Amino acid sequence: MNYKALTAAIAAILGGVGLYVYTTPEPAQPVETKAEKPAPKEAEGFGIIDIEKIQAAHPDGENLNELRARELRLRLELNEAMKIVALPKPQPPETNKEVFDAATWQKNAQIIISQLAELESRRKLAAEEYRKNSEPRYIEERNKIRDEYMNEQLNLQLKLQNADNLQLTQEQIDELQQQLEKVEFERNNSQKALLEKWMAEIKKYAEDSVAEDETRLKAEYERLRAEVEAQSQQKEEDVTARNKKVMEDSLREMENRQIRRRELLTELTDVSRERSELEKKILDSIADKATMLAAVYRLEMVFVKRSPDNDDKILSRHIEWNFDFKPPEKVGAVIFTGKKARDLTDDLIKEMNRL
Repeated sequence: MNYKALTAAIAAILGGVGLYVYTTPEPAQPVETKAEKPAPKEAEGFGIIDIEKIQAAHPDGENLNELRARELRLRLELNEAMKIVALPKPQPPETNKEVFDAATWQKNAQIIISQLAELESRRKLAAEEYRKNSEPRYIEERNKIRDEYMNEQLNLQLKLQNADNLQLTQEQIDELQQQLEKVEFERNNSQKALLEKWMAEIKKYAEDSVAEDETRLKAEYERLRAEVEAQSQQKEEDVTARNKKVMEDSLREMENRQIRRRELLTELTDVSRERSELEKKILDSIADKATMLAAVYRLEMVFVKRSPDNDDKILSRHIEWNFDFKPPEKVGAVIFTGKKARDLTDDLIKEMNRL
């Protein structure tokens, strides 16, 4: 008996939710018959196959599972590599906090300033002490200068007072007046020079009394100031160097991530293609066997069922994908079987074991 080609649309196996439809062949009309034969039974009922179990029983099923797991691992790794990494904030460099701290610096500077103020009080006391001790000598020398010019001054003053008695001309009077002014000027200059000399001695004595301590405190102040300036400059240099290193490390990290992304994309493309080709090969084999069984059991349709994809749902919901993620399509649909459904899964598993 000849049969028309059995049509089995296995769209669920090759691209999504599929539905296998089988039609029974119509009997061919014999050219010559001696006796009429009984008409064949029409196809009725439908079959169901569990695609996941059958794929697992296929000789290449283990390889397919490995490829799927590898593809998922690459997708997760690529997702991690696609993350935008924020640039780390550079931390301030370690410095001598005791020296660089503003409060510590002010405290140390205040101590030195207070000690310098004490030196000023000591300087004034020393100057007053020297002035009291040397004042009699100064007065004595000042009077000595006065006495040196006194006789000449008195003589000139007497001549001027008795100019009429002495019958002095105006020219003579003017000359005597100039001489008197000259004597008084020289005396005043001598006394002024003596006073300046005495003041200088007082100052020198006062300065010498605190010179050693003042030199030490000023040196300490300059040391602290120079140390703070050096710390500030070093801190600025360290910050600059650290920021430069952070930027270089970040750029290097971005470059490495770009390289890794390209590598992962290339590997993922190859694995996805290999997995897709193997799936097609397995599904084509299953379709052939399912067509044969549908003809044997005279089934009108064969449905492909699979379990709810809980793992993928959970995975997609809890992972934030950093690229356009489209998981591999799974064939078949969730089917709730009825009483008339014939489960061909075990039969197909046996056929897979014969491959």
